[in-house]
Amino acid sequence: MTDPLSVLPSKDRKKFDQPDSPRSVGWTRSHRVRLADETDPLPLDCGERLAPVEVEYETYGRLNEKRDNAILILHALSGDAHVAGWDSEVDANGRIWRKNRPGWWDDMVGPGKAFDTRKYCVICSNVLGSCYGTTGPSSLNPVTGRPYGLRFPVITVGDWVRLQKRLIEHLGIERLYAVAGGSLGGQQALEWTLAYPDRVRAAVIIASAARLSDQGLAFNAVARHAITSDPRFCGGDYYDGPSPERGLAIARMLGHITYLSEESMRRKFGRRYRNGSVPSFDFSAEFEVESYLEHQGNAFVQRFDANSYLYMTRAMDYYDAAVWGDGSLDKACSRAKARFLLVSFSSDWLYTPKQMQELALALCRNRLPVTYVDVPSSCGHDAFLIETDKFESLVNAFLEQPEQRGRVENTWSPRRWDHRLIYDLIPPGSSVLDLGCGDGELLSRLMREKGVRGQGVEKDIEQVLACVKKGVPVYHADLDEGLTGFPDKFFDYVVLEQTLQAVGKPLLVLEEMLRAGKVGVVSFPNFAHRKVVTSLARKKRMPVTPSLPYRWHETPNIHPLTVGDFIDWARDRGVAIEHAYSWTDGKMQPLVSAEAKDAEEVLFFVRDAQKR
Repeated sequence: MTDPLSVLPSKDRKKFDQPDSPRSVGWTRSHRVRLADETDPLPLDCGERLAPVEVEYETYGRLNEKRDNAILILHALSGDAHVAGWDSEVDANGRIWRKNRPGWWDDMVGPGKAFDTRKYCVICSNVLGSCYGTTGPSSLNPVTGRPYGLRFPVITVGDWVRLQKRLIEHLGIERLYAVAGGSLGGQQALEWTLAYPDRVRAAVIIASAARLSDQGLAFNAVARHAITSDPRFCGGDYYDGPSPERGLAIARMLGHITYLSEESMRRKFGRRYRNGSVPSFDFSAEFEVESYLEHQGNAFVQRFDANSYLYMTRAMDYYDAAVWGDGSLDKACSRAKARFLLVSFSSDWLYTPKQMQELALALCRNRLPVTYVDVPSSCGHDAFLIETDKFESLVNAFLEQPEQRGRVENTWSPRRWDHRLIYDLIPPGSSVLDLGCGDGELLSRLMREKGVRGQGVEKDIEQVLACVKKGVPVYHADLDEGLTGFPDKFFDYVVLEQTLQAVGKPLLVLEEMLRAGKVGVVSFPNFAHRKVVTSLARKKRMPVTPSLPYRWHETPNIHPLTVGDFIDWARDRGVAIEHAYSWTDGKMQPLVSAEAKDAEEVLFFVRDAQKR
């Protein structure tokens, strides 16, 4: 929903990748193609059939011989097909605002960037109903010879994707390597995976959600009211005279507020007056934030059509992915077959992290490979355009298939004896949830070599990236907040390796492990190991050992426990211990005593023995 150009003007042209830069796609040209005519009109969700329909699109990079390396990028509300590079047709097409800036996602598309045009053929098209080359309300109605205006049929995200499918077929592409988009573009990417599941291998959905919130609906309603209340709107038939610029400017001002966060506005404006430090006691734009919004509104009306704003915000309102499941998002997601990367931003209140989590968990419950990351940011919804450095590496790593990742290491980390044992004891084809999965070493091997259906959960965002690089789907979350999105007994095994002592709510985490899995696997350092006890008694200092390598002020271990503590908990809770092993003097062996003074680390396979 955000406005890509509104976040670019402050950047000096010389700071962009110039056309001759090795990281730029260079000078670009748009293409137009007619994809619907009277003999083959485009069916719309409103029941009408539209013809003719022309589409403007751009491409970057080349299709390979198999034509299976195409990535379709979908733009947001006020975006267009010019996603990267420098428009070579600015003077001819009259889009003069492009003279001093490249495409709206140039930081993400190009040689060596997230959407690497050395590997992929990147395609972006303008959506139906917009005003940048694709048929919309400002286009001529063949019946009247005049612009459609409000006689243009009401459109939906589903209509956009249906038209995009025609474009992909026109280009001779059977299956897309990936679809990707932010905001409203992310909803189009999601729609692709549900409407045409066999046509998409992967989806990158950023700062988006399965539906717009009621608050978002309200903002859109007020924005449309501002446009239609402008005396110059004339029922949408304003093309022969002055356009409703004031109404559209107000709509954009209102929308722009939703793209920012309170913190970013405070940092940018700080309640500063435009002139001096005292009020002038009138109703002019006195504060810098007022002046900024007026500038954004006035700039927007020079390049966008008011009717298109009405149609596109209404399409945004109507979109609800749960429609594919008769109101159930879980059922809708059962249609999908793609891999997913979902990215939210912590300060985004237009499409909130909670909304993205809802989508991520619905996909997970359908046993799809899903990676979800909530990126810390103070920039609000605009973060997907202006903080690309925070997620570019995630997208790049996600897009690489396992065969593209080079040589895979087949040796275990030296001290991860528990990984080796867990690997040996988990049967091929099992489903495994790894809580606190770290860099994904265990899940990666299980998935690659034993056909395990794996899902990680990890709090550290750097470790999340490490998982993505290994091809491990990972859910970015704090275990202390529970696992309520995962159904009871959903996984064959839930692994809690070297994590229990580091969580804030260990009993909650253990309960969630037992609830979500049929078998729980727990490993931890034994804080009653004789060397630990002896060192503490003699030196009167917190010991540092191979199993406990941290100094007291840097340790993540906040709930130290012993073998006896865990066995007591299992007995009191009604948990059956099926296997127990220890790591002692560099050797793995069965655990035979709760005392276990020689055990440096221990591992248990447990099962909930209580009937509930």
